[in-house]
Amino acid sequence: MARKTKAEAEATREAIMDCAEQVFMDKGVARASLEEIARAAGVTRGAVYWHFRNKQDILHAMLERVRAPLGEMIDDASRGGHSVENLKELCVVALRKLAEDARYFRVYYILFHRNESDQALNKHRELADEGLAFVSSIFSIPEIRKQLRPGLTPEQAAYLLHTQMLGLFFDWLATPERWRLAEIAPVLVDSFFKGLLQD
Repeated sequence: MARKTKAEAEATREAIMDCAEQVFMDKGVARASLEEIARAAGVTRGAVYWHFRNKQDILHAMLERVRAPLGEMIDDASRGGHSVENLKELCVVALRKLAEDARYFRVYYILFHRNESDQALNKHRELADEGLAFVSSIFSIPEIRKQLRPGLTPEQAAYLLHTQMLGLFFDWLATPERWRLAEIAPVLVDSFFKGLLQD
């Protein structure tokens, strides 16, 4: 049998993750099996093991795959200059992405509502720490720091913004029909920042 090219191997890996998203959505991570994922992807279980150690490894890769565009957005925001307006726009884009990008929605739904393991949540926390450091660095810029509410440190402001966004992600994913998130994202984000900044 001919050895797969790098492109074919990458396509197989992507197909496994695509099918795993649906299996995890349907059954949850704990109740899904690698055999079911392999069957859905039309590959052998050995092919799944070639690319991934276990289900948590697949979930980590799925999370990295949706985080990569967010990393690009953070880079774009940095190139636009470190400002409160760029940070607000980044938050709006993230909420709209959750509402409009089916893959992004599925992966975060699985992470928060179909995952019974702390391993993936720990991976998410690790990625979140990078985001917190980025936001803290913006709030630490002297002219922006002066705008924070009295007594609020840049680290506390970053933590508050992070937990508000995280809570919105978690709650909206459970009942997405309740709000048109893409439409109301600017109002929500503006309200978050009004709580952090002086009038």
